[in-house]
Amino acid sequence: MATSQPLQSERYPADQYDNSYYLHHNDHAGLVLVTDRLNTASEFHSWRQSVRMALNVRNKLGFINGTVLKPASTHRDYGAWSRCNDMVATWLMNSVSKKIGQSLLFINTAEGIWNILLARFKQEDAPRVFDIEQKLSKLEQGSMDFSTYYTELVTLWEEHLEFKNYVDLPVCTCGKCDAAALWETLQERSRVTKFLMGLAESYE
Repeated sequence: MATSQPLQSERYPADQYDNSYYLHHNDHAGLVLVTDRLNTASEFHSWRQSVRMALNVRNKLGFINGTVLKPASTHRDYGAWSRCNDMVATWLMNSVSKKIGQSLLFINTAEGIWNILLARFKQEDAPRVFDIEQKLSKLEQGSMDFSTYYTELVTLWEEHLEFKNYVDLPVCTCGKCDAAALWETLQERSRVTKFLMGLAESYE
């Protein structure tokens, strides 16, 4: 006699974080989302990515991007929203320097705090692009081991991608080609060339 298979819900318990208002006992007000607190604009892009990842695993991104809307004060979810909003706001302030945190203290929503930080530190401008490209042009393996050199390159490339909107990508108007895909292929070739050119002579 065949035994019945357990239901999927029995094999895999429901993810409580499916509910954006859920707070685990480890989601306390003293939590610091990232290892390194934000101090300067040059740190912002990596800091932003780390914070977004930390909030995403807790299903709290909606409190900074506006997708979890504030209910009316008479709505039954208002209390839960208010608690989560204050918790996320506290996490954000814990993840920046004390000086920056003090300037955010009287902003009422986590989304408001996030938008203030974006406006203050986001640098999608020519000087920042120039700085990254200058570092890329000068980077060589030198005394670094192979893995460290590759990691340094990838880190700069990923940061450069943060500014891809700064450059208008070519758009196909003939309907017969994919200019954006061609552009990406050329970029990949350029990266390979840069990687090879920067290798130590022993890899010739």
